[in-house]
Amino acid sequence: MADSEDKLLTTAPETEKVKEQNSSSEKKTEATPVKTKQSLNYFTLLLLIIIAGVTAAGGFYLWQQQQILIKKQQASRNGLELQLRQFKSQADSNTASLNQSIQKNNLLIQNLATDQKQLVDISQTAIEVTNRGQKGWILAEIDYLLRIANRRLQIARDINGAIAALQGASQRIYDLGDIGLFNIRQQLSKDIGELKALHQIDVNGTAMAIDQMIAHLSELPFKSIEDEVKAQFKKDNAATNNETVVENNNNFVDSVINTVMKIGEIKIHHRSLEPASSAEQQSQLEQILRTHLLGARLAVLRYDQKQFVHDLQQSQNILHLHYKESDNRVSQMQNDLTEFLNLNLTPDLPDITKAWRLLQTAIQAVETTRPINKPEATSEKIKEAEAL
Repeated sequence: MADSEDKLLTTAPETEKVKEQNSSSEKKTEATPVKTKQSLNYFTLLLLIIIAGVTAAGGFYLWQQQQILIKKQQASRNGLELQLRQFKSQADSNTASLNQSIQKNNLLIQNLATDQKQLVDISQTAIEVTNRGQKGWILAEIDYLLRIANRRLQIARDINGAIAALQGASQRIYDLGDIGLFNIRQQLSKDIGELKALHQIDVNGTAMAIDQMIAHLSELPFKSIEDEVKAQFKKDNAATNNETVVENNNNFVDSVINTVMKIGEIKIHHRSLEPASSAEQQSQLEQILRTHLLGARLAVLRYDQKQFVHDLQQSQNILHLHYKESDNRVSQMQNDLTEFLNLNLTPDLPDITKAWRLLQTAIQAVETTRPINKPEATSEKIKEAEAL
């Protein structure tokens, strides 16, 4: 029993040791898979980080390459657009220059056609002049004189010049001695008689006379206060003499009323005396008078009857109101202005074109009876010019 107990006592610690060894081995076996799992997790995480880094680096690289490619494409696109704009501007300039060249060529063609037409006309005129006889030349001279007479009469209102031209045409018909032109000369005599019945106005002489008036305006004397008072008293005395007969038939009350009214009239006349006393007023009046005289001068040169009369009347009013009419220079200017008012700048002018129309009929009759030699070259040129 004792031996068994001793054996049990000796075996008990051994069993405990065995148990401890088994537990430690079990712990080791349990810790080993945990460590392997942890290492696997760390490795996986590291691998994922590496993969993510490589992916990010690759993505960043690809993004950089894409940006570089985009910039290159944008640069090439801008270059192509610039080249396209340059080509377009060059094409527009070439088109504009081409259009200008076409227009210049068309203008040169038109000028060439015009020159050809003028050359044909000149050739035809030379042929007609060559074939014209003495009668044709005299008729052309008469036609020129009649045209000049009409223009001198209608444009310049030169009656004497028109009469001289008509007389020259009549003399050329007389020198020609053609009885068929007698009706034209008869009409010319009638036109000359009508023109001589008109009064020829010396426009240049009238304008020069007005110039002399303007040049001597500064020498004309103005009215003074004494002249105004004398003139007013003359008017009052004339009015008093006209009213004496009526006053004799009035009673005492009426005479008193008339006396008071005369006193009022004297005060009114005294206030109305405003002679040009200052140098500034006299200068202004002289300038106004000068302006009206210049207007009359321009009107007579333009044959403007209405403006001419208006400026002359205004000038007379200024001379009457502000200048000393007792002076010989002022009165002479008033007389000259009155004579100018009687002038008729626009008389009714007769129609002198009837003789010219009769002459045209005679010229056509002469041309129809006279053959005109037209060479074939001239007719071909006319056809070419008309085709162009």
